[in-house]
Amino acid sequence: MDQIAAMRTFIKVVECQSFTKAANQLGISVAMASKLMQQLEESLATRLLSRTTRQVNPTEAGQFYYQRSLALLAELEETHSQLTHHNQQPNGTLKLSVPMDFGYLHLSPALPLFRQRFPDLKLDIEYSDRRVALVEEGFDLALRIGHLSDSSLVARQLATIRVELCASPAYLARKGRPEKPEDLKQHDCLIYTLTQPEWHFKRGSEQQSIRPQGPLRANNGVALTRAACDDQGIILQPTFIVGEALRSGQLVSLLPEWDKGDVGLYAVYPHRRFVSAKVRCFIEFVQERYLAPQQWDKP
Repeated sequence: MDQIAAMRTFIKVVECQSFTKAANQLGISVAMASKLMQQLEESLATRLLSRTTRQVNPTEAGQFYYQRSLALLAELEETHSQLTHHNQQPNGTLKLSVPMDFGYLHLSPALPLFRQRFPDLKLDIEYSDRRVALVEEGFDLALRIGHLSDSSLVARQLATIRVELCASPAYLARKGRPEKPEDLKQHDCLIYTLTQPEWHFKRGSEQQSIRPQGPLRANNGVALTRAACDDQGIILQPTFIVGEALRSGQLVSLLPEWDKGDVGLYAVYPHRRFVSAKVRCFIEFVQERYLAPQQWDKP
């Protein structure tokens, strides 16, 4: 039995809760995955996995073995990486999930520089605002914007992103300018559907929340910004989307004395003791570009 292959397969089966998914991600047959698990359990004289018709879960012994295997393989991979790639660039394929608007507007223009720095590293990117299942779908890393809650993943904040409430001058001339958050109840709000249904505002110790109503709901911030520029209503969007429209005067910032709740840009990846070189170089690249105040926040 190949001990390392068996450990890798066991880890993947536990994370995917499925022999079929694990085998697909490892590029081996289901029969081979089952054989490796059988040999591993026989060598340990311990049952590691509890199998049902719907999923596979680790036993108490399996959970212990899973944690120890993660640490051992991570340390082995880190040692191998340091010795064999000390003077080499990261290589292989980095599978990423990035938010649609941020990825299209800001990450894509930066990719030529990343590729120039790391020519041996291939990128497989999914541009989507859905929350992918990193382990089950085989992603190395996801960029996420907002407030995160999944404690099974490592989340490293790379930057802070400002959020602005804004509308076009023509809309404000027609409908009036809101002076306080509750005034928004009388306005046409353009609603982004992939965030919480309420808009939150804070000024000193005072906090207010409103549930916006309006003629347009969409799951795309660029589309909502276009509608706001076309005088259709008020939007609450990050400045990496609305910054250019604010600078050009197409949109006007509203309620400037109220904090709209900044959000974080996070790198999210499965928990490991060591982070692979390809993941680490991408995180450092993104943080280098976006940690400092950005062009979209400049007046």
